Amino acid sequence: MSSKISRKSHTTTGVPSSAVLVFDIEMLSFQKGVPPGYLFVWLEDSPTNLFEDMDTNKDNEVTQEEFEEFIKRQVAEGKGRIKPDLTMEQVVIDMFENQDRNKDGLITADELKLKVEEDKEREQMRHEEL
Repeated sequence: MSSKISRKSHTTTGVPSSAVLVFDIEMLSFQKGVPPGYLFVWLEDSPTNLFEDMDTNKDNEVTQEEFEEFIKRQVAEGKGRIKPDLTMEQVVIDMFENQDRNKDGLITADELKLKVEEDKEREQMRHEEL
């Protein structure tokens, strides 16, 4: 939309400052998010035997491939949701790196912690520091 407005000796092109603009907006899609700091959330209770469910070959270690299959399965079955603006691959890599605390490329039962557990531990440590 363009109009010319003349005032005395100069010409201005654009929308007059007194104009009222009305926009129609159409929502193309809507995705529920996850809380700040989370990459994945459970839509129901997490599995009771979380580590055992991830460790498909039962060698007491979870590889990145096992971890990825588990997370994908949870999302596909409607049991969990990933952060909407990230790809599944990004989420899996970030979550796996976070859980692989000794950086050996594997997750053990001792390393595996849910984010809510980590948050509680962090909060407890902060109170102890006070």
